Amino acid sequence: MASITKRGNKWRARASYVDAKGERQQPSKTFDTKREATEWATKLETQIIDGADINAGKLTFPAYFRNWIETTKQGTVRASTYTRYTTAAKLIDKVFAGMIMEKLTTLSLQKELNTFGETHSKKYARDILTLIKTSLRDAYLDGIIKRDIFTRLQPAGQVVDKGDNFLNASDFTKLQDFLYSKTDEMQTRPFYIMALVALETGARLGEVQALTKADISENHLTINKAYSSSTRKVTEPKTKSSVRTIAISKRLSAVLSDFFKTTGQDNLIENKMSTGRVSLEMQDLVREADIQPIHFHGLRHSHVSYLLHNGVDIDYVSKRVGHANVSVTLQIYAHMLKEKELAQDELTLQVLDNE
Repeated sequence: MASITKRGNKWRARASYVDAKGERQQPSKTFDTKREATEWATKLETQIIDGADINAGKLTFPAYFRNWIETTKQGTVRASTYTRYTTAAKLIDKVFAGMIMEKLTTLSLQKELNTFGETHSKKYARDILTLIKTSLRDAYLDGIIKRDIFTRLQPAGQVVDKGDNFLNASDFTKLQDFLYSKTDEMQTRPFYIMALVALETGARLGEVQALTKADISENHLTINKAYSSSTRKVTEPKTKSSVRTIAISKRLSAVLSDFFKTTGQDNLIENKMSTGRVSLEMQDLVREADIQPIHFHGLRHSHVSYLLHNGVDIDYVSKRVGHANVSVTLQIYAHMLKEKELAQDELTLQVLDNE
């Protein structure tokens, strides 16, 4: 209940309630008129009845964000995903230090995002902003902030030109031939077989490292788990659509069969590799095979590019690489599809011109 008392020429409104932790809270505020004090007390009582945490608005944004991920994400997302949230929390501690929830505005947030973007890539800024918007949307729904201050926020960052992270058709077959020539060395250098599997299946790094002997059957490979380098554990894959069984070539099936038979191991990769080591191994592979520089994930992109280049249906490709739907594939590989469209335009004109 709220009480209104006169103190000199002022009026003080005070409310009393027990918060979610069972602690007694007594927020108060002084006004020039009794009417203002009554209106404030009535509004406050309505919020209390609706279950709002009145004092939550006085938290700093970093404190709220940490409480938000501990309450809504811990135990409900994959361990590797939760690590991503906690990493973001450390960054938010620095970028938005001291900013109070109830005083946040779109402009104040955007100003800090712009400063952050001066030293970070736009992609990274966009990823962080997604988490920020999600947390603030929950704060808005819970009545902690009183208006939508997040929808108009924009990522600010440096556009980094990393070049094409996929191989052209010539380099694809060149790397393919190189890796098949190294089958006798795969036992001592397992990165060769990791790269070959990624190139011929489009599997992600974590999916490749989690493969076992039981996942390989005649001319088929089942992907139903993934290794996380951040938690160093094998867990469920990235999404439900990531669980899939795909056809593999007879050559790859034979190489995998011989590898498991020769090594006698159940896991494709017994000693899991960190992302740092994979990066170094990939740099060496690029030099050895004499192909254009790409990252390990570029093997997945190369797989998709090569299939599309050779006329494989995009719906099939989308399912093969574990995308949720074909629109994801279209979005990621729009540049490749545009090149193919231009080539088809040229072919069409040649046909119509009878050339």
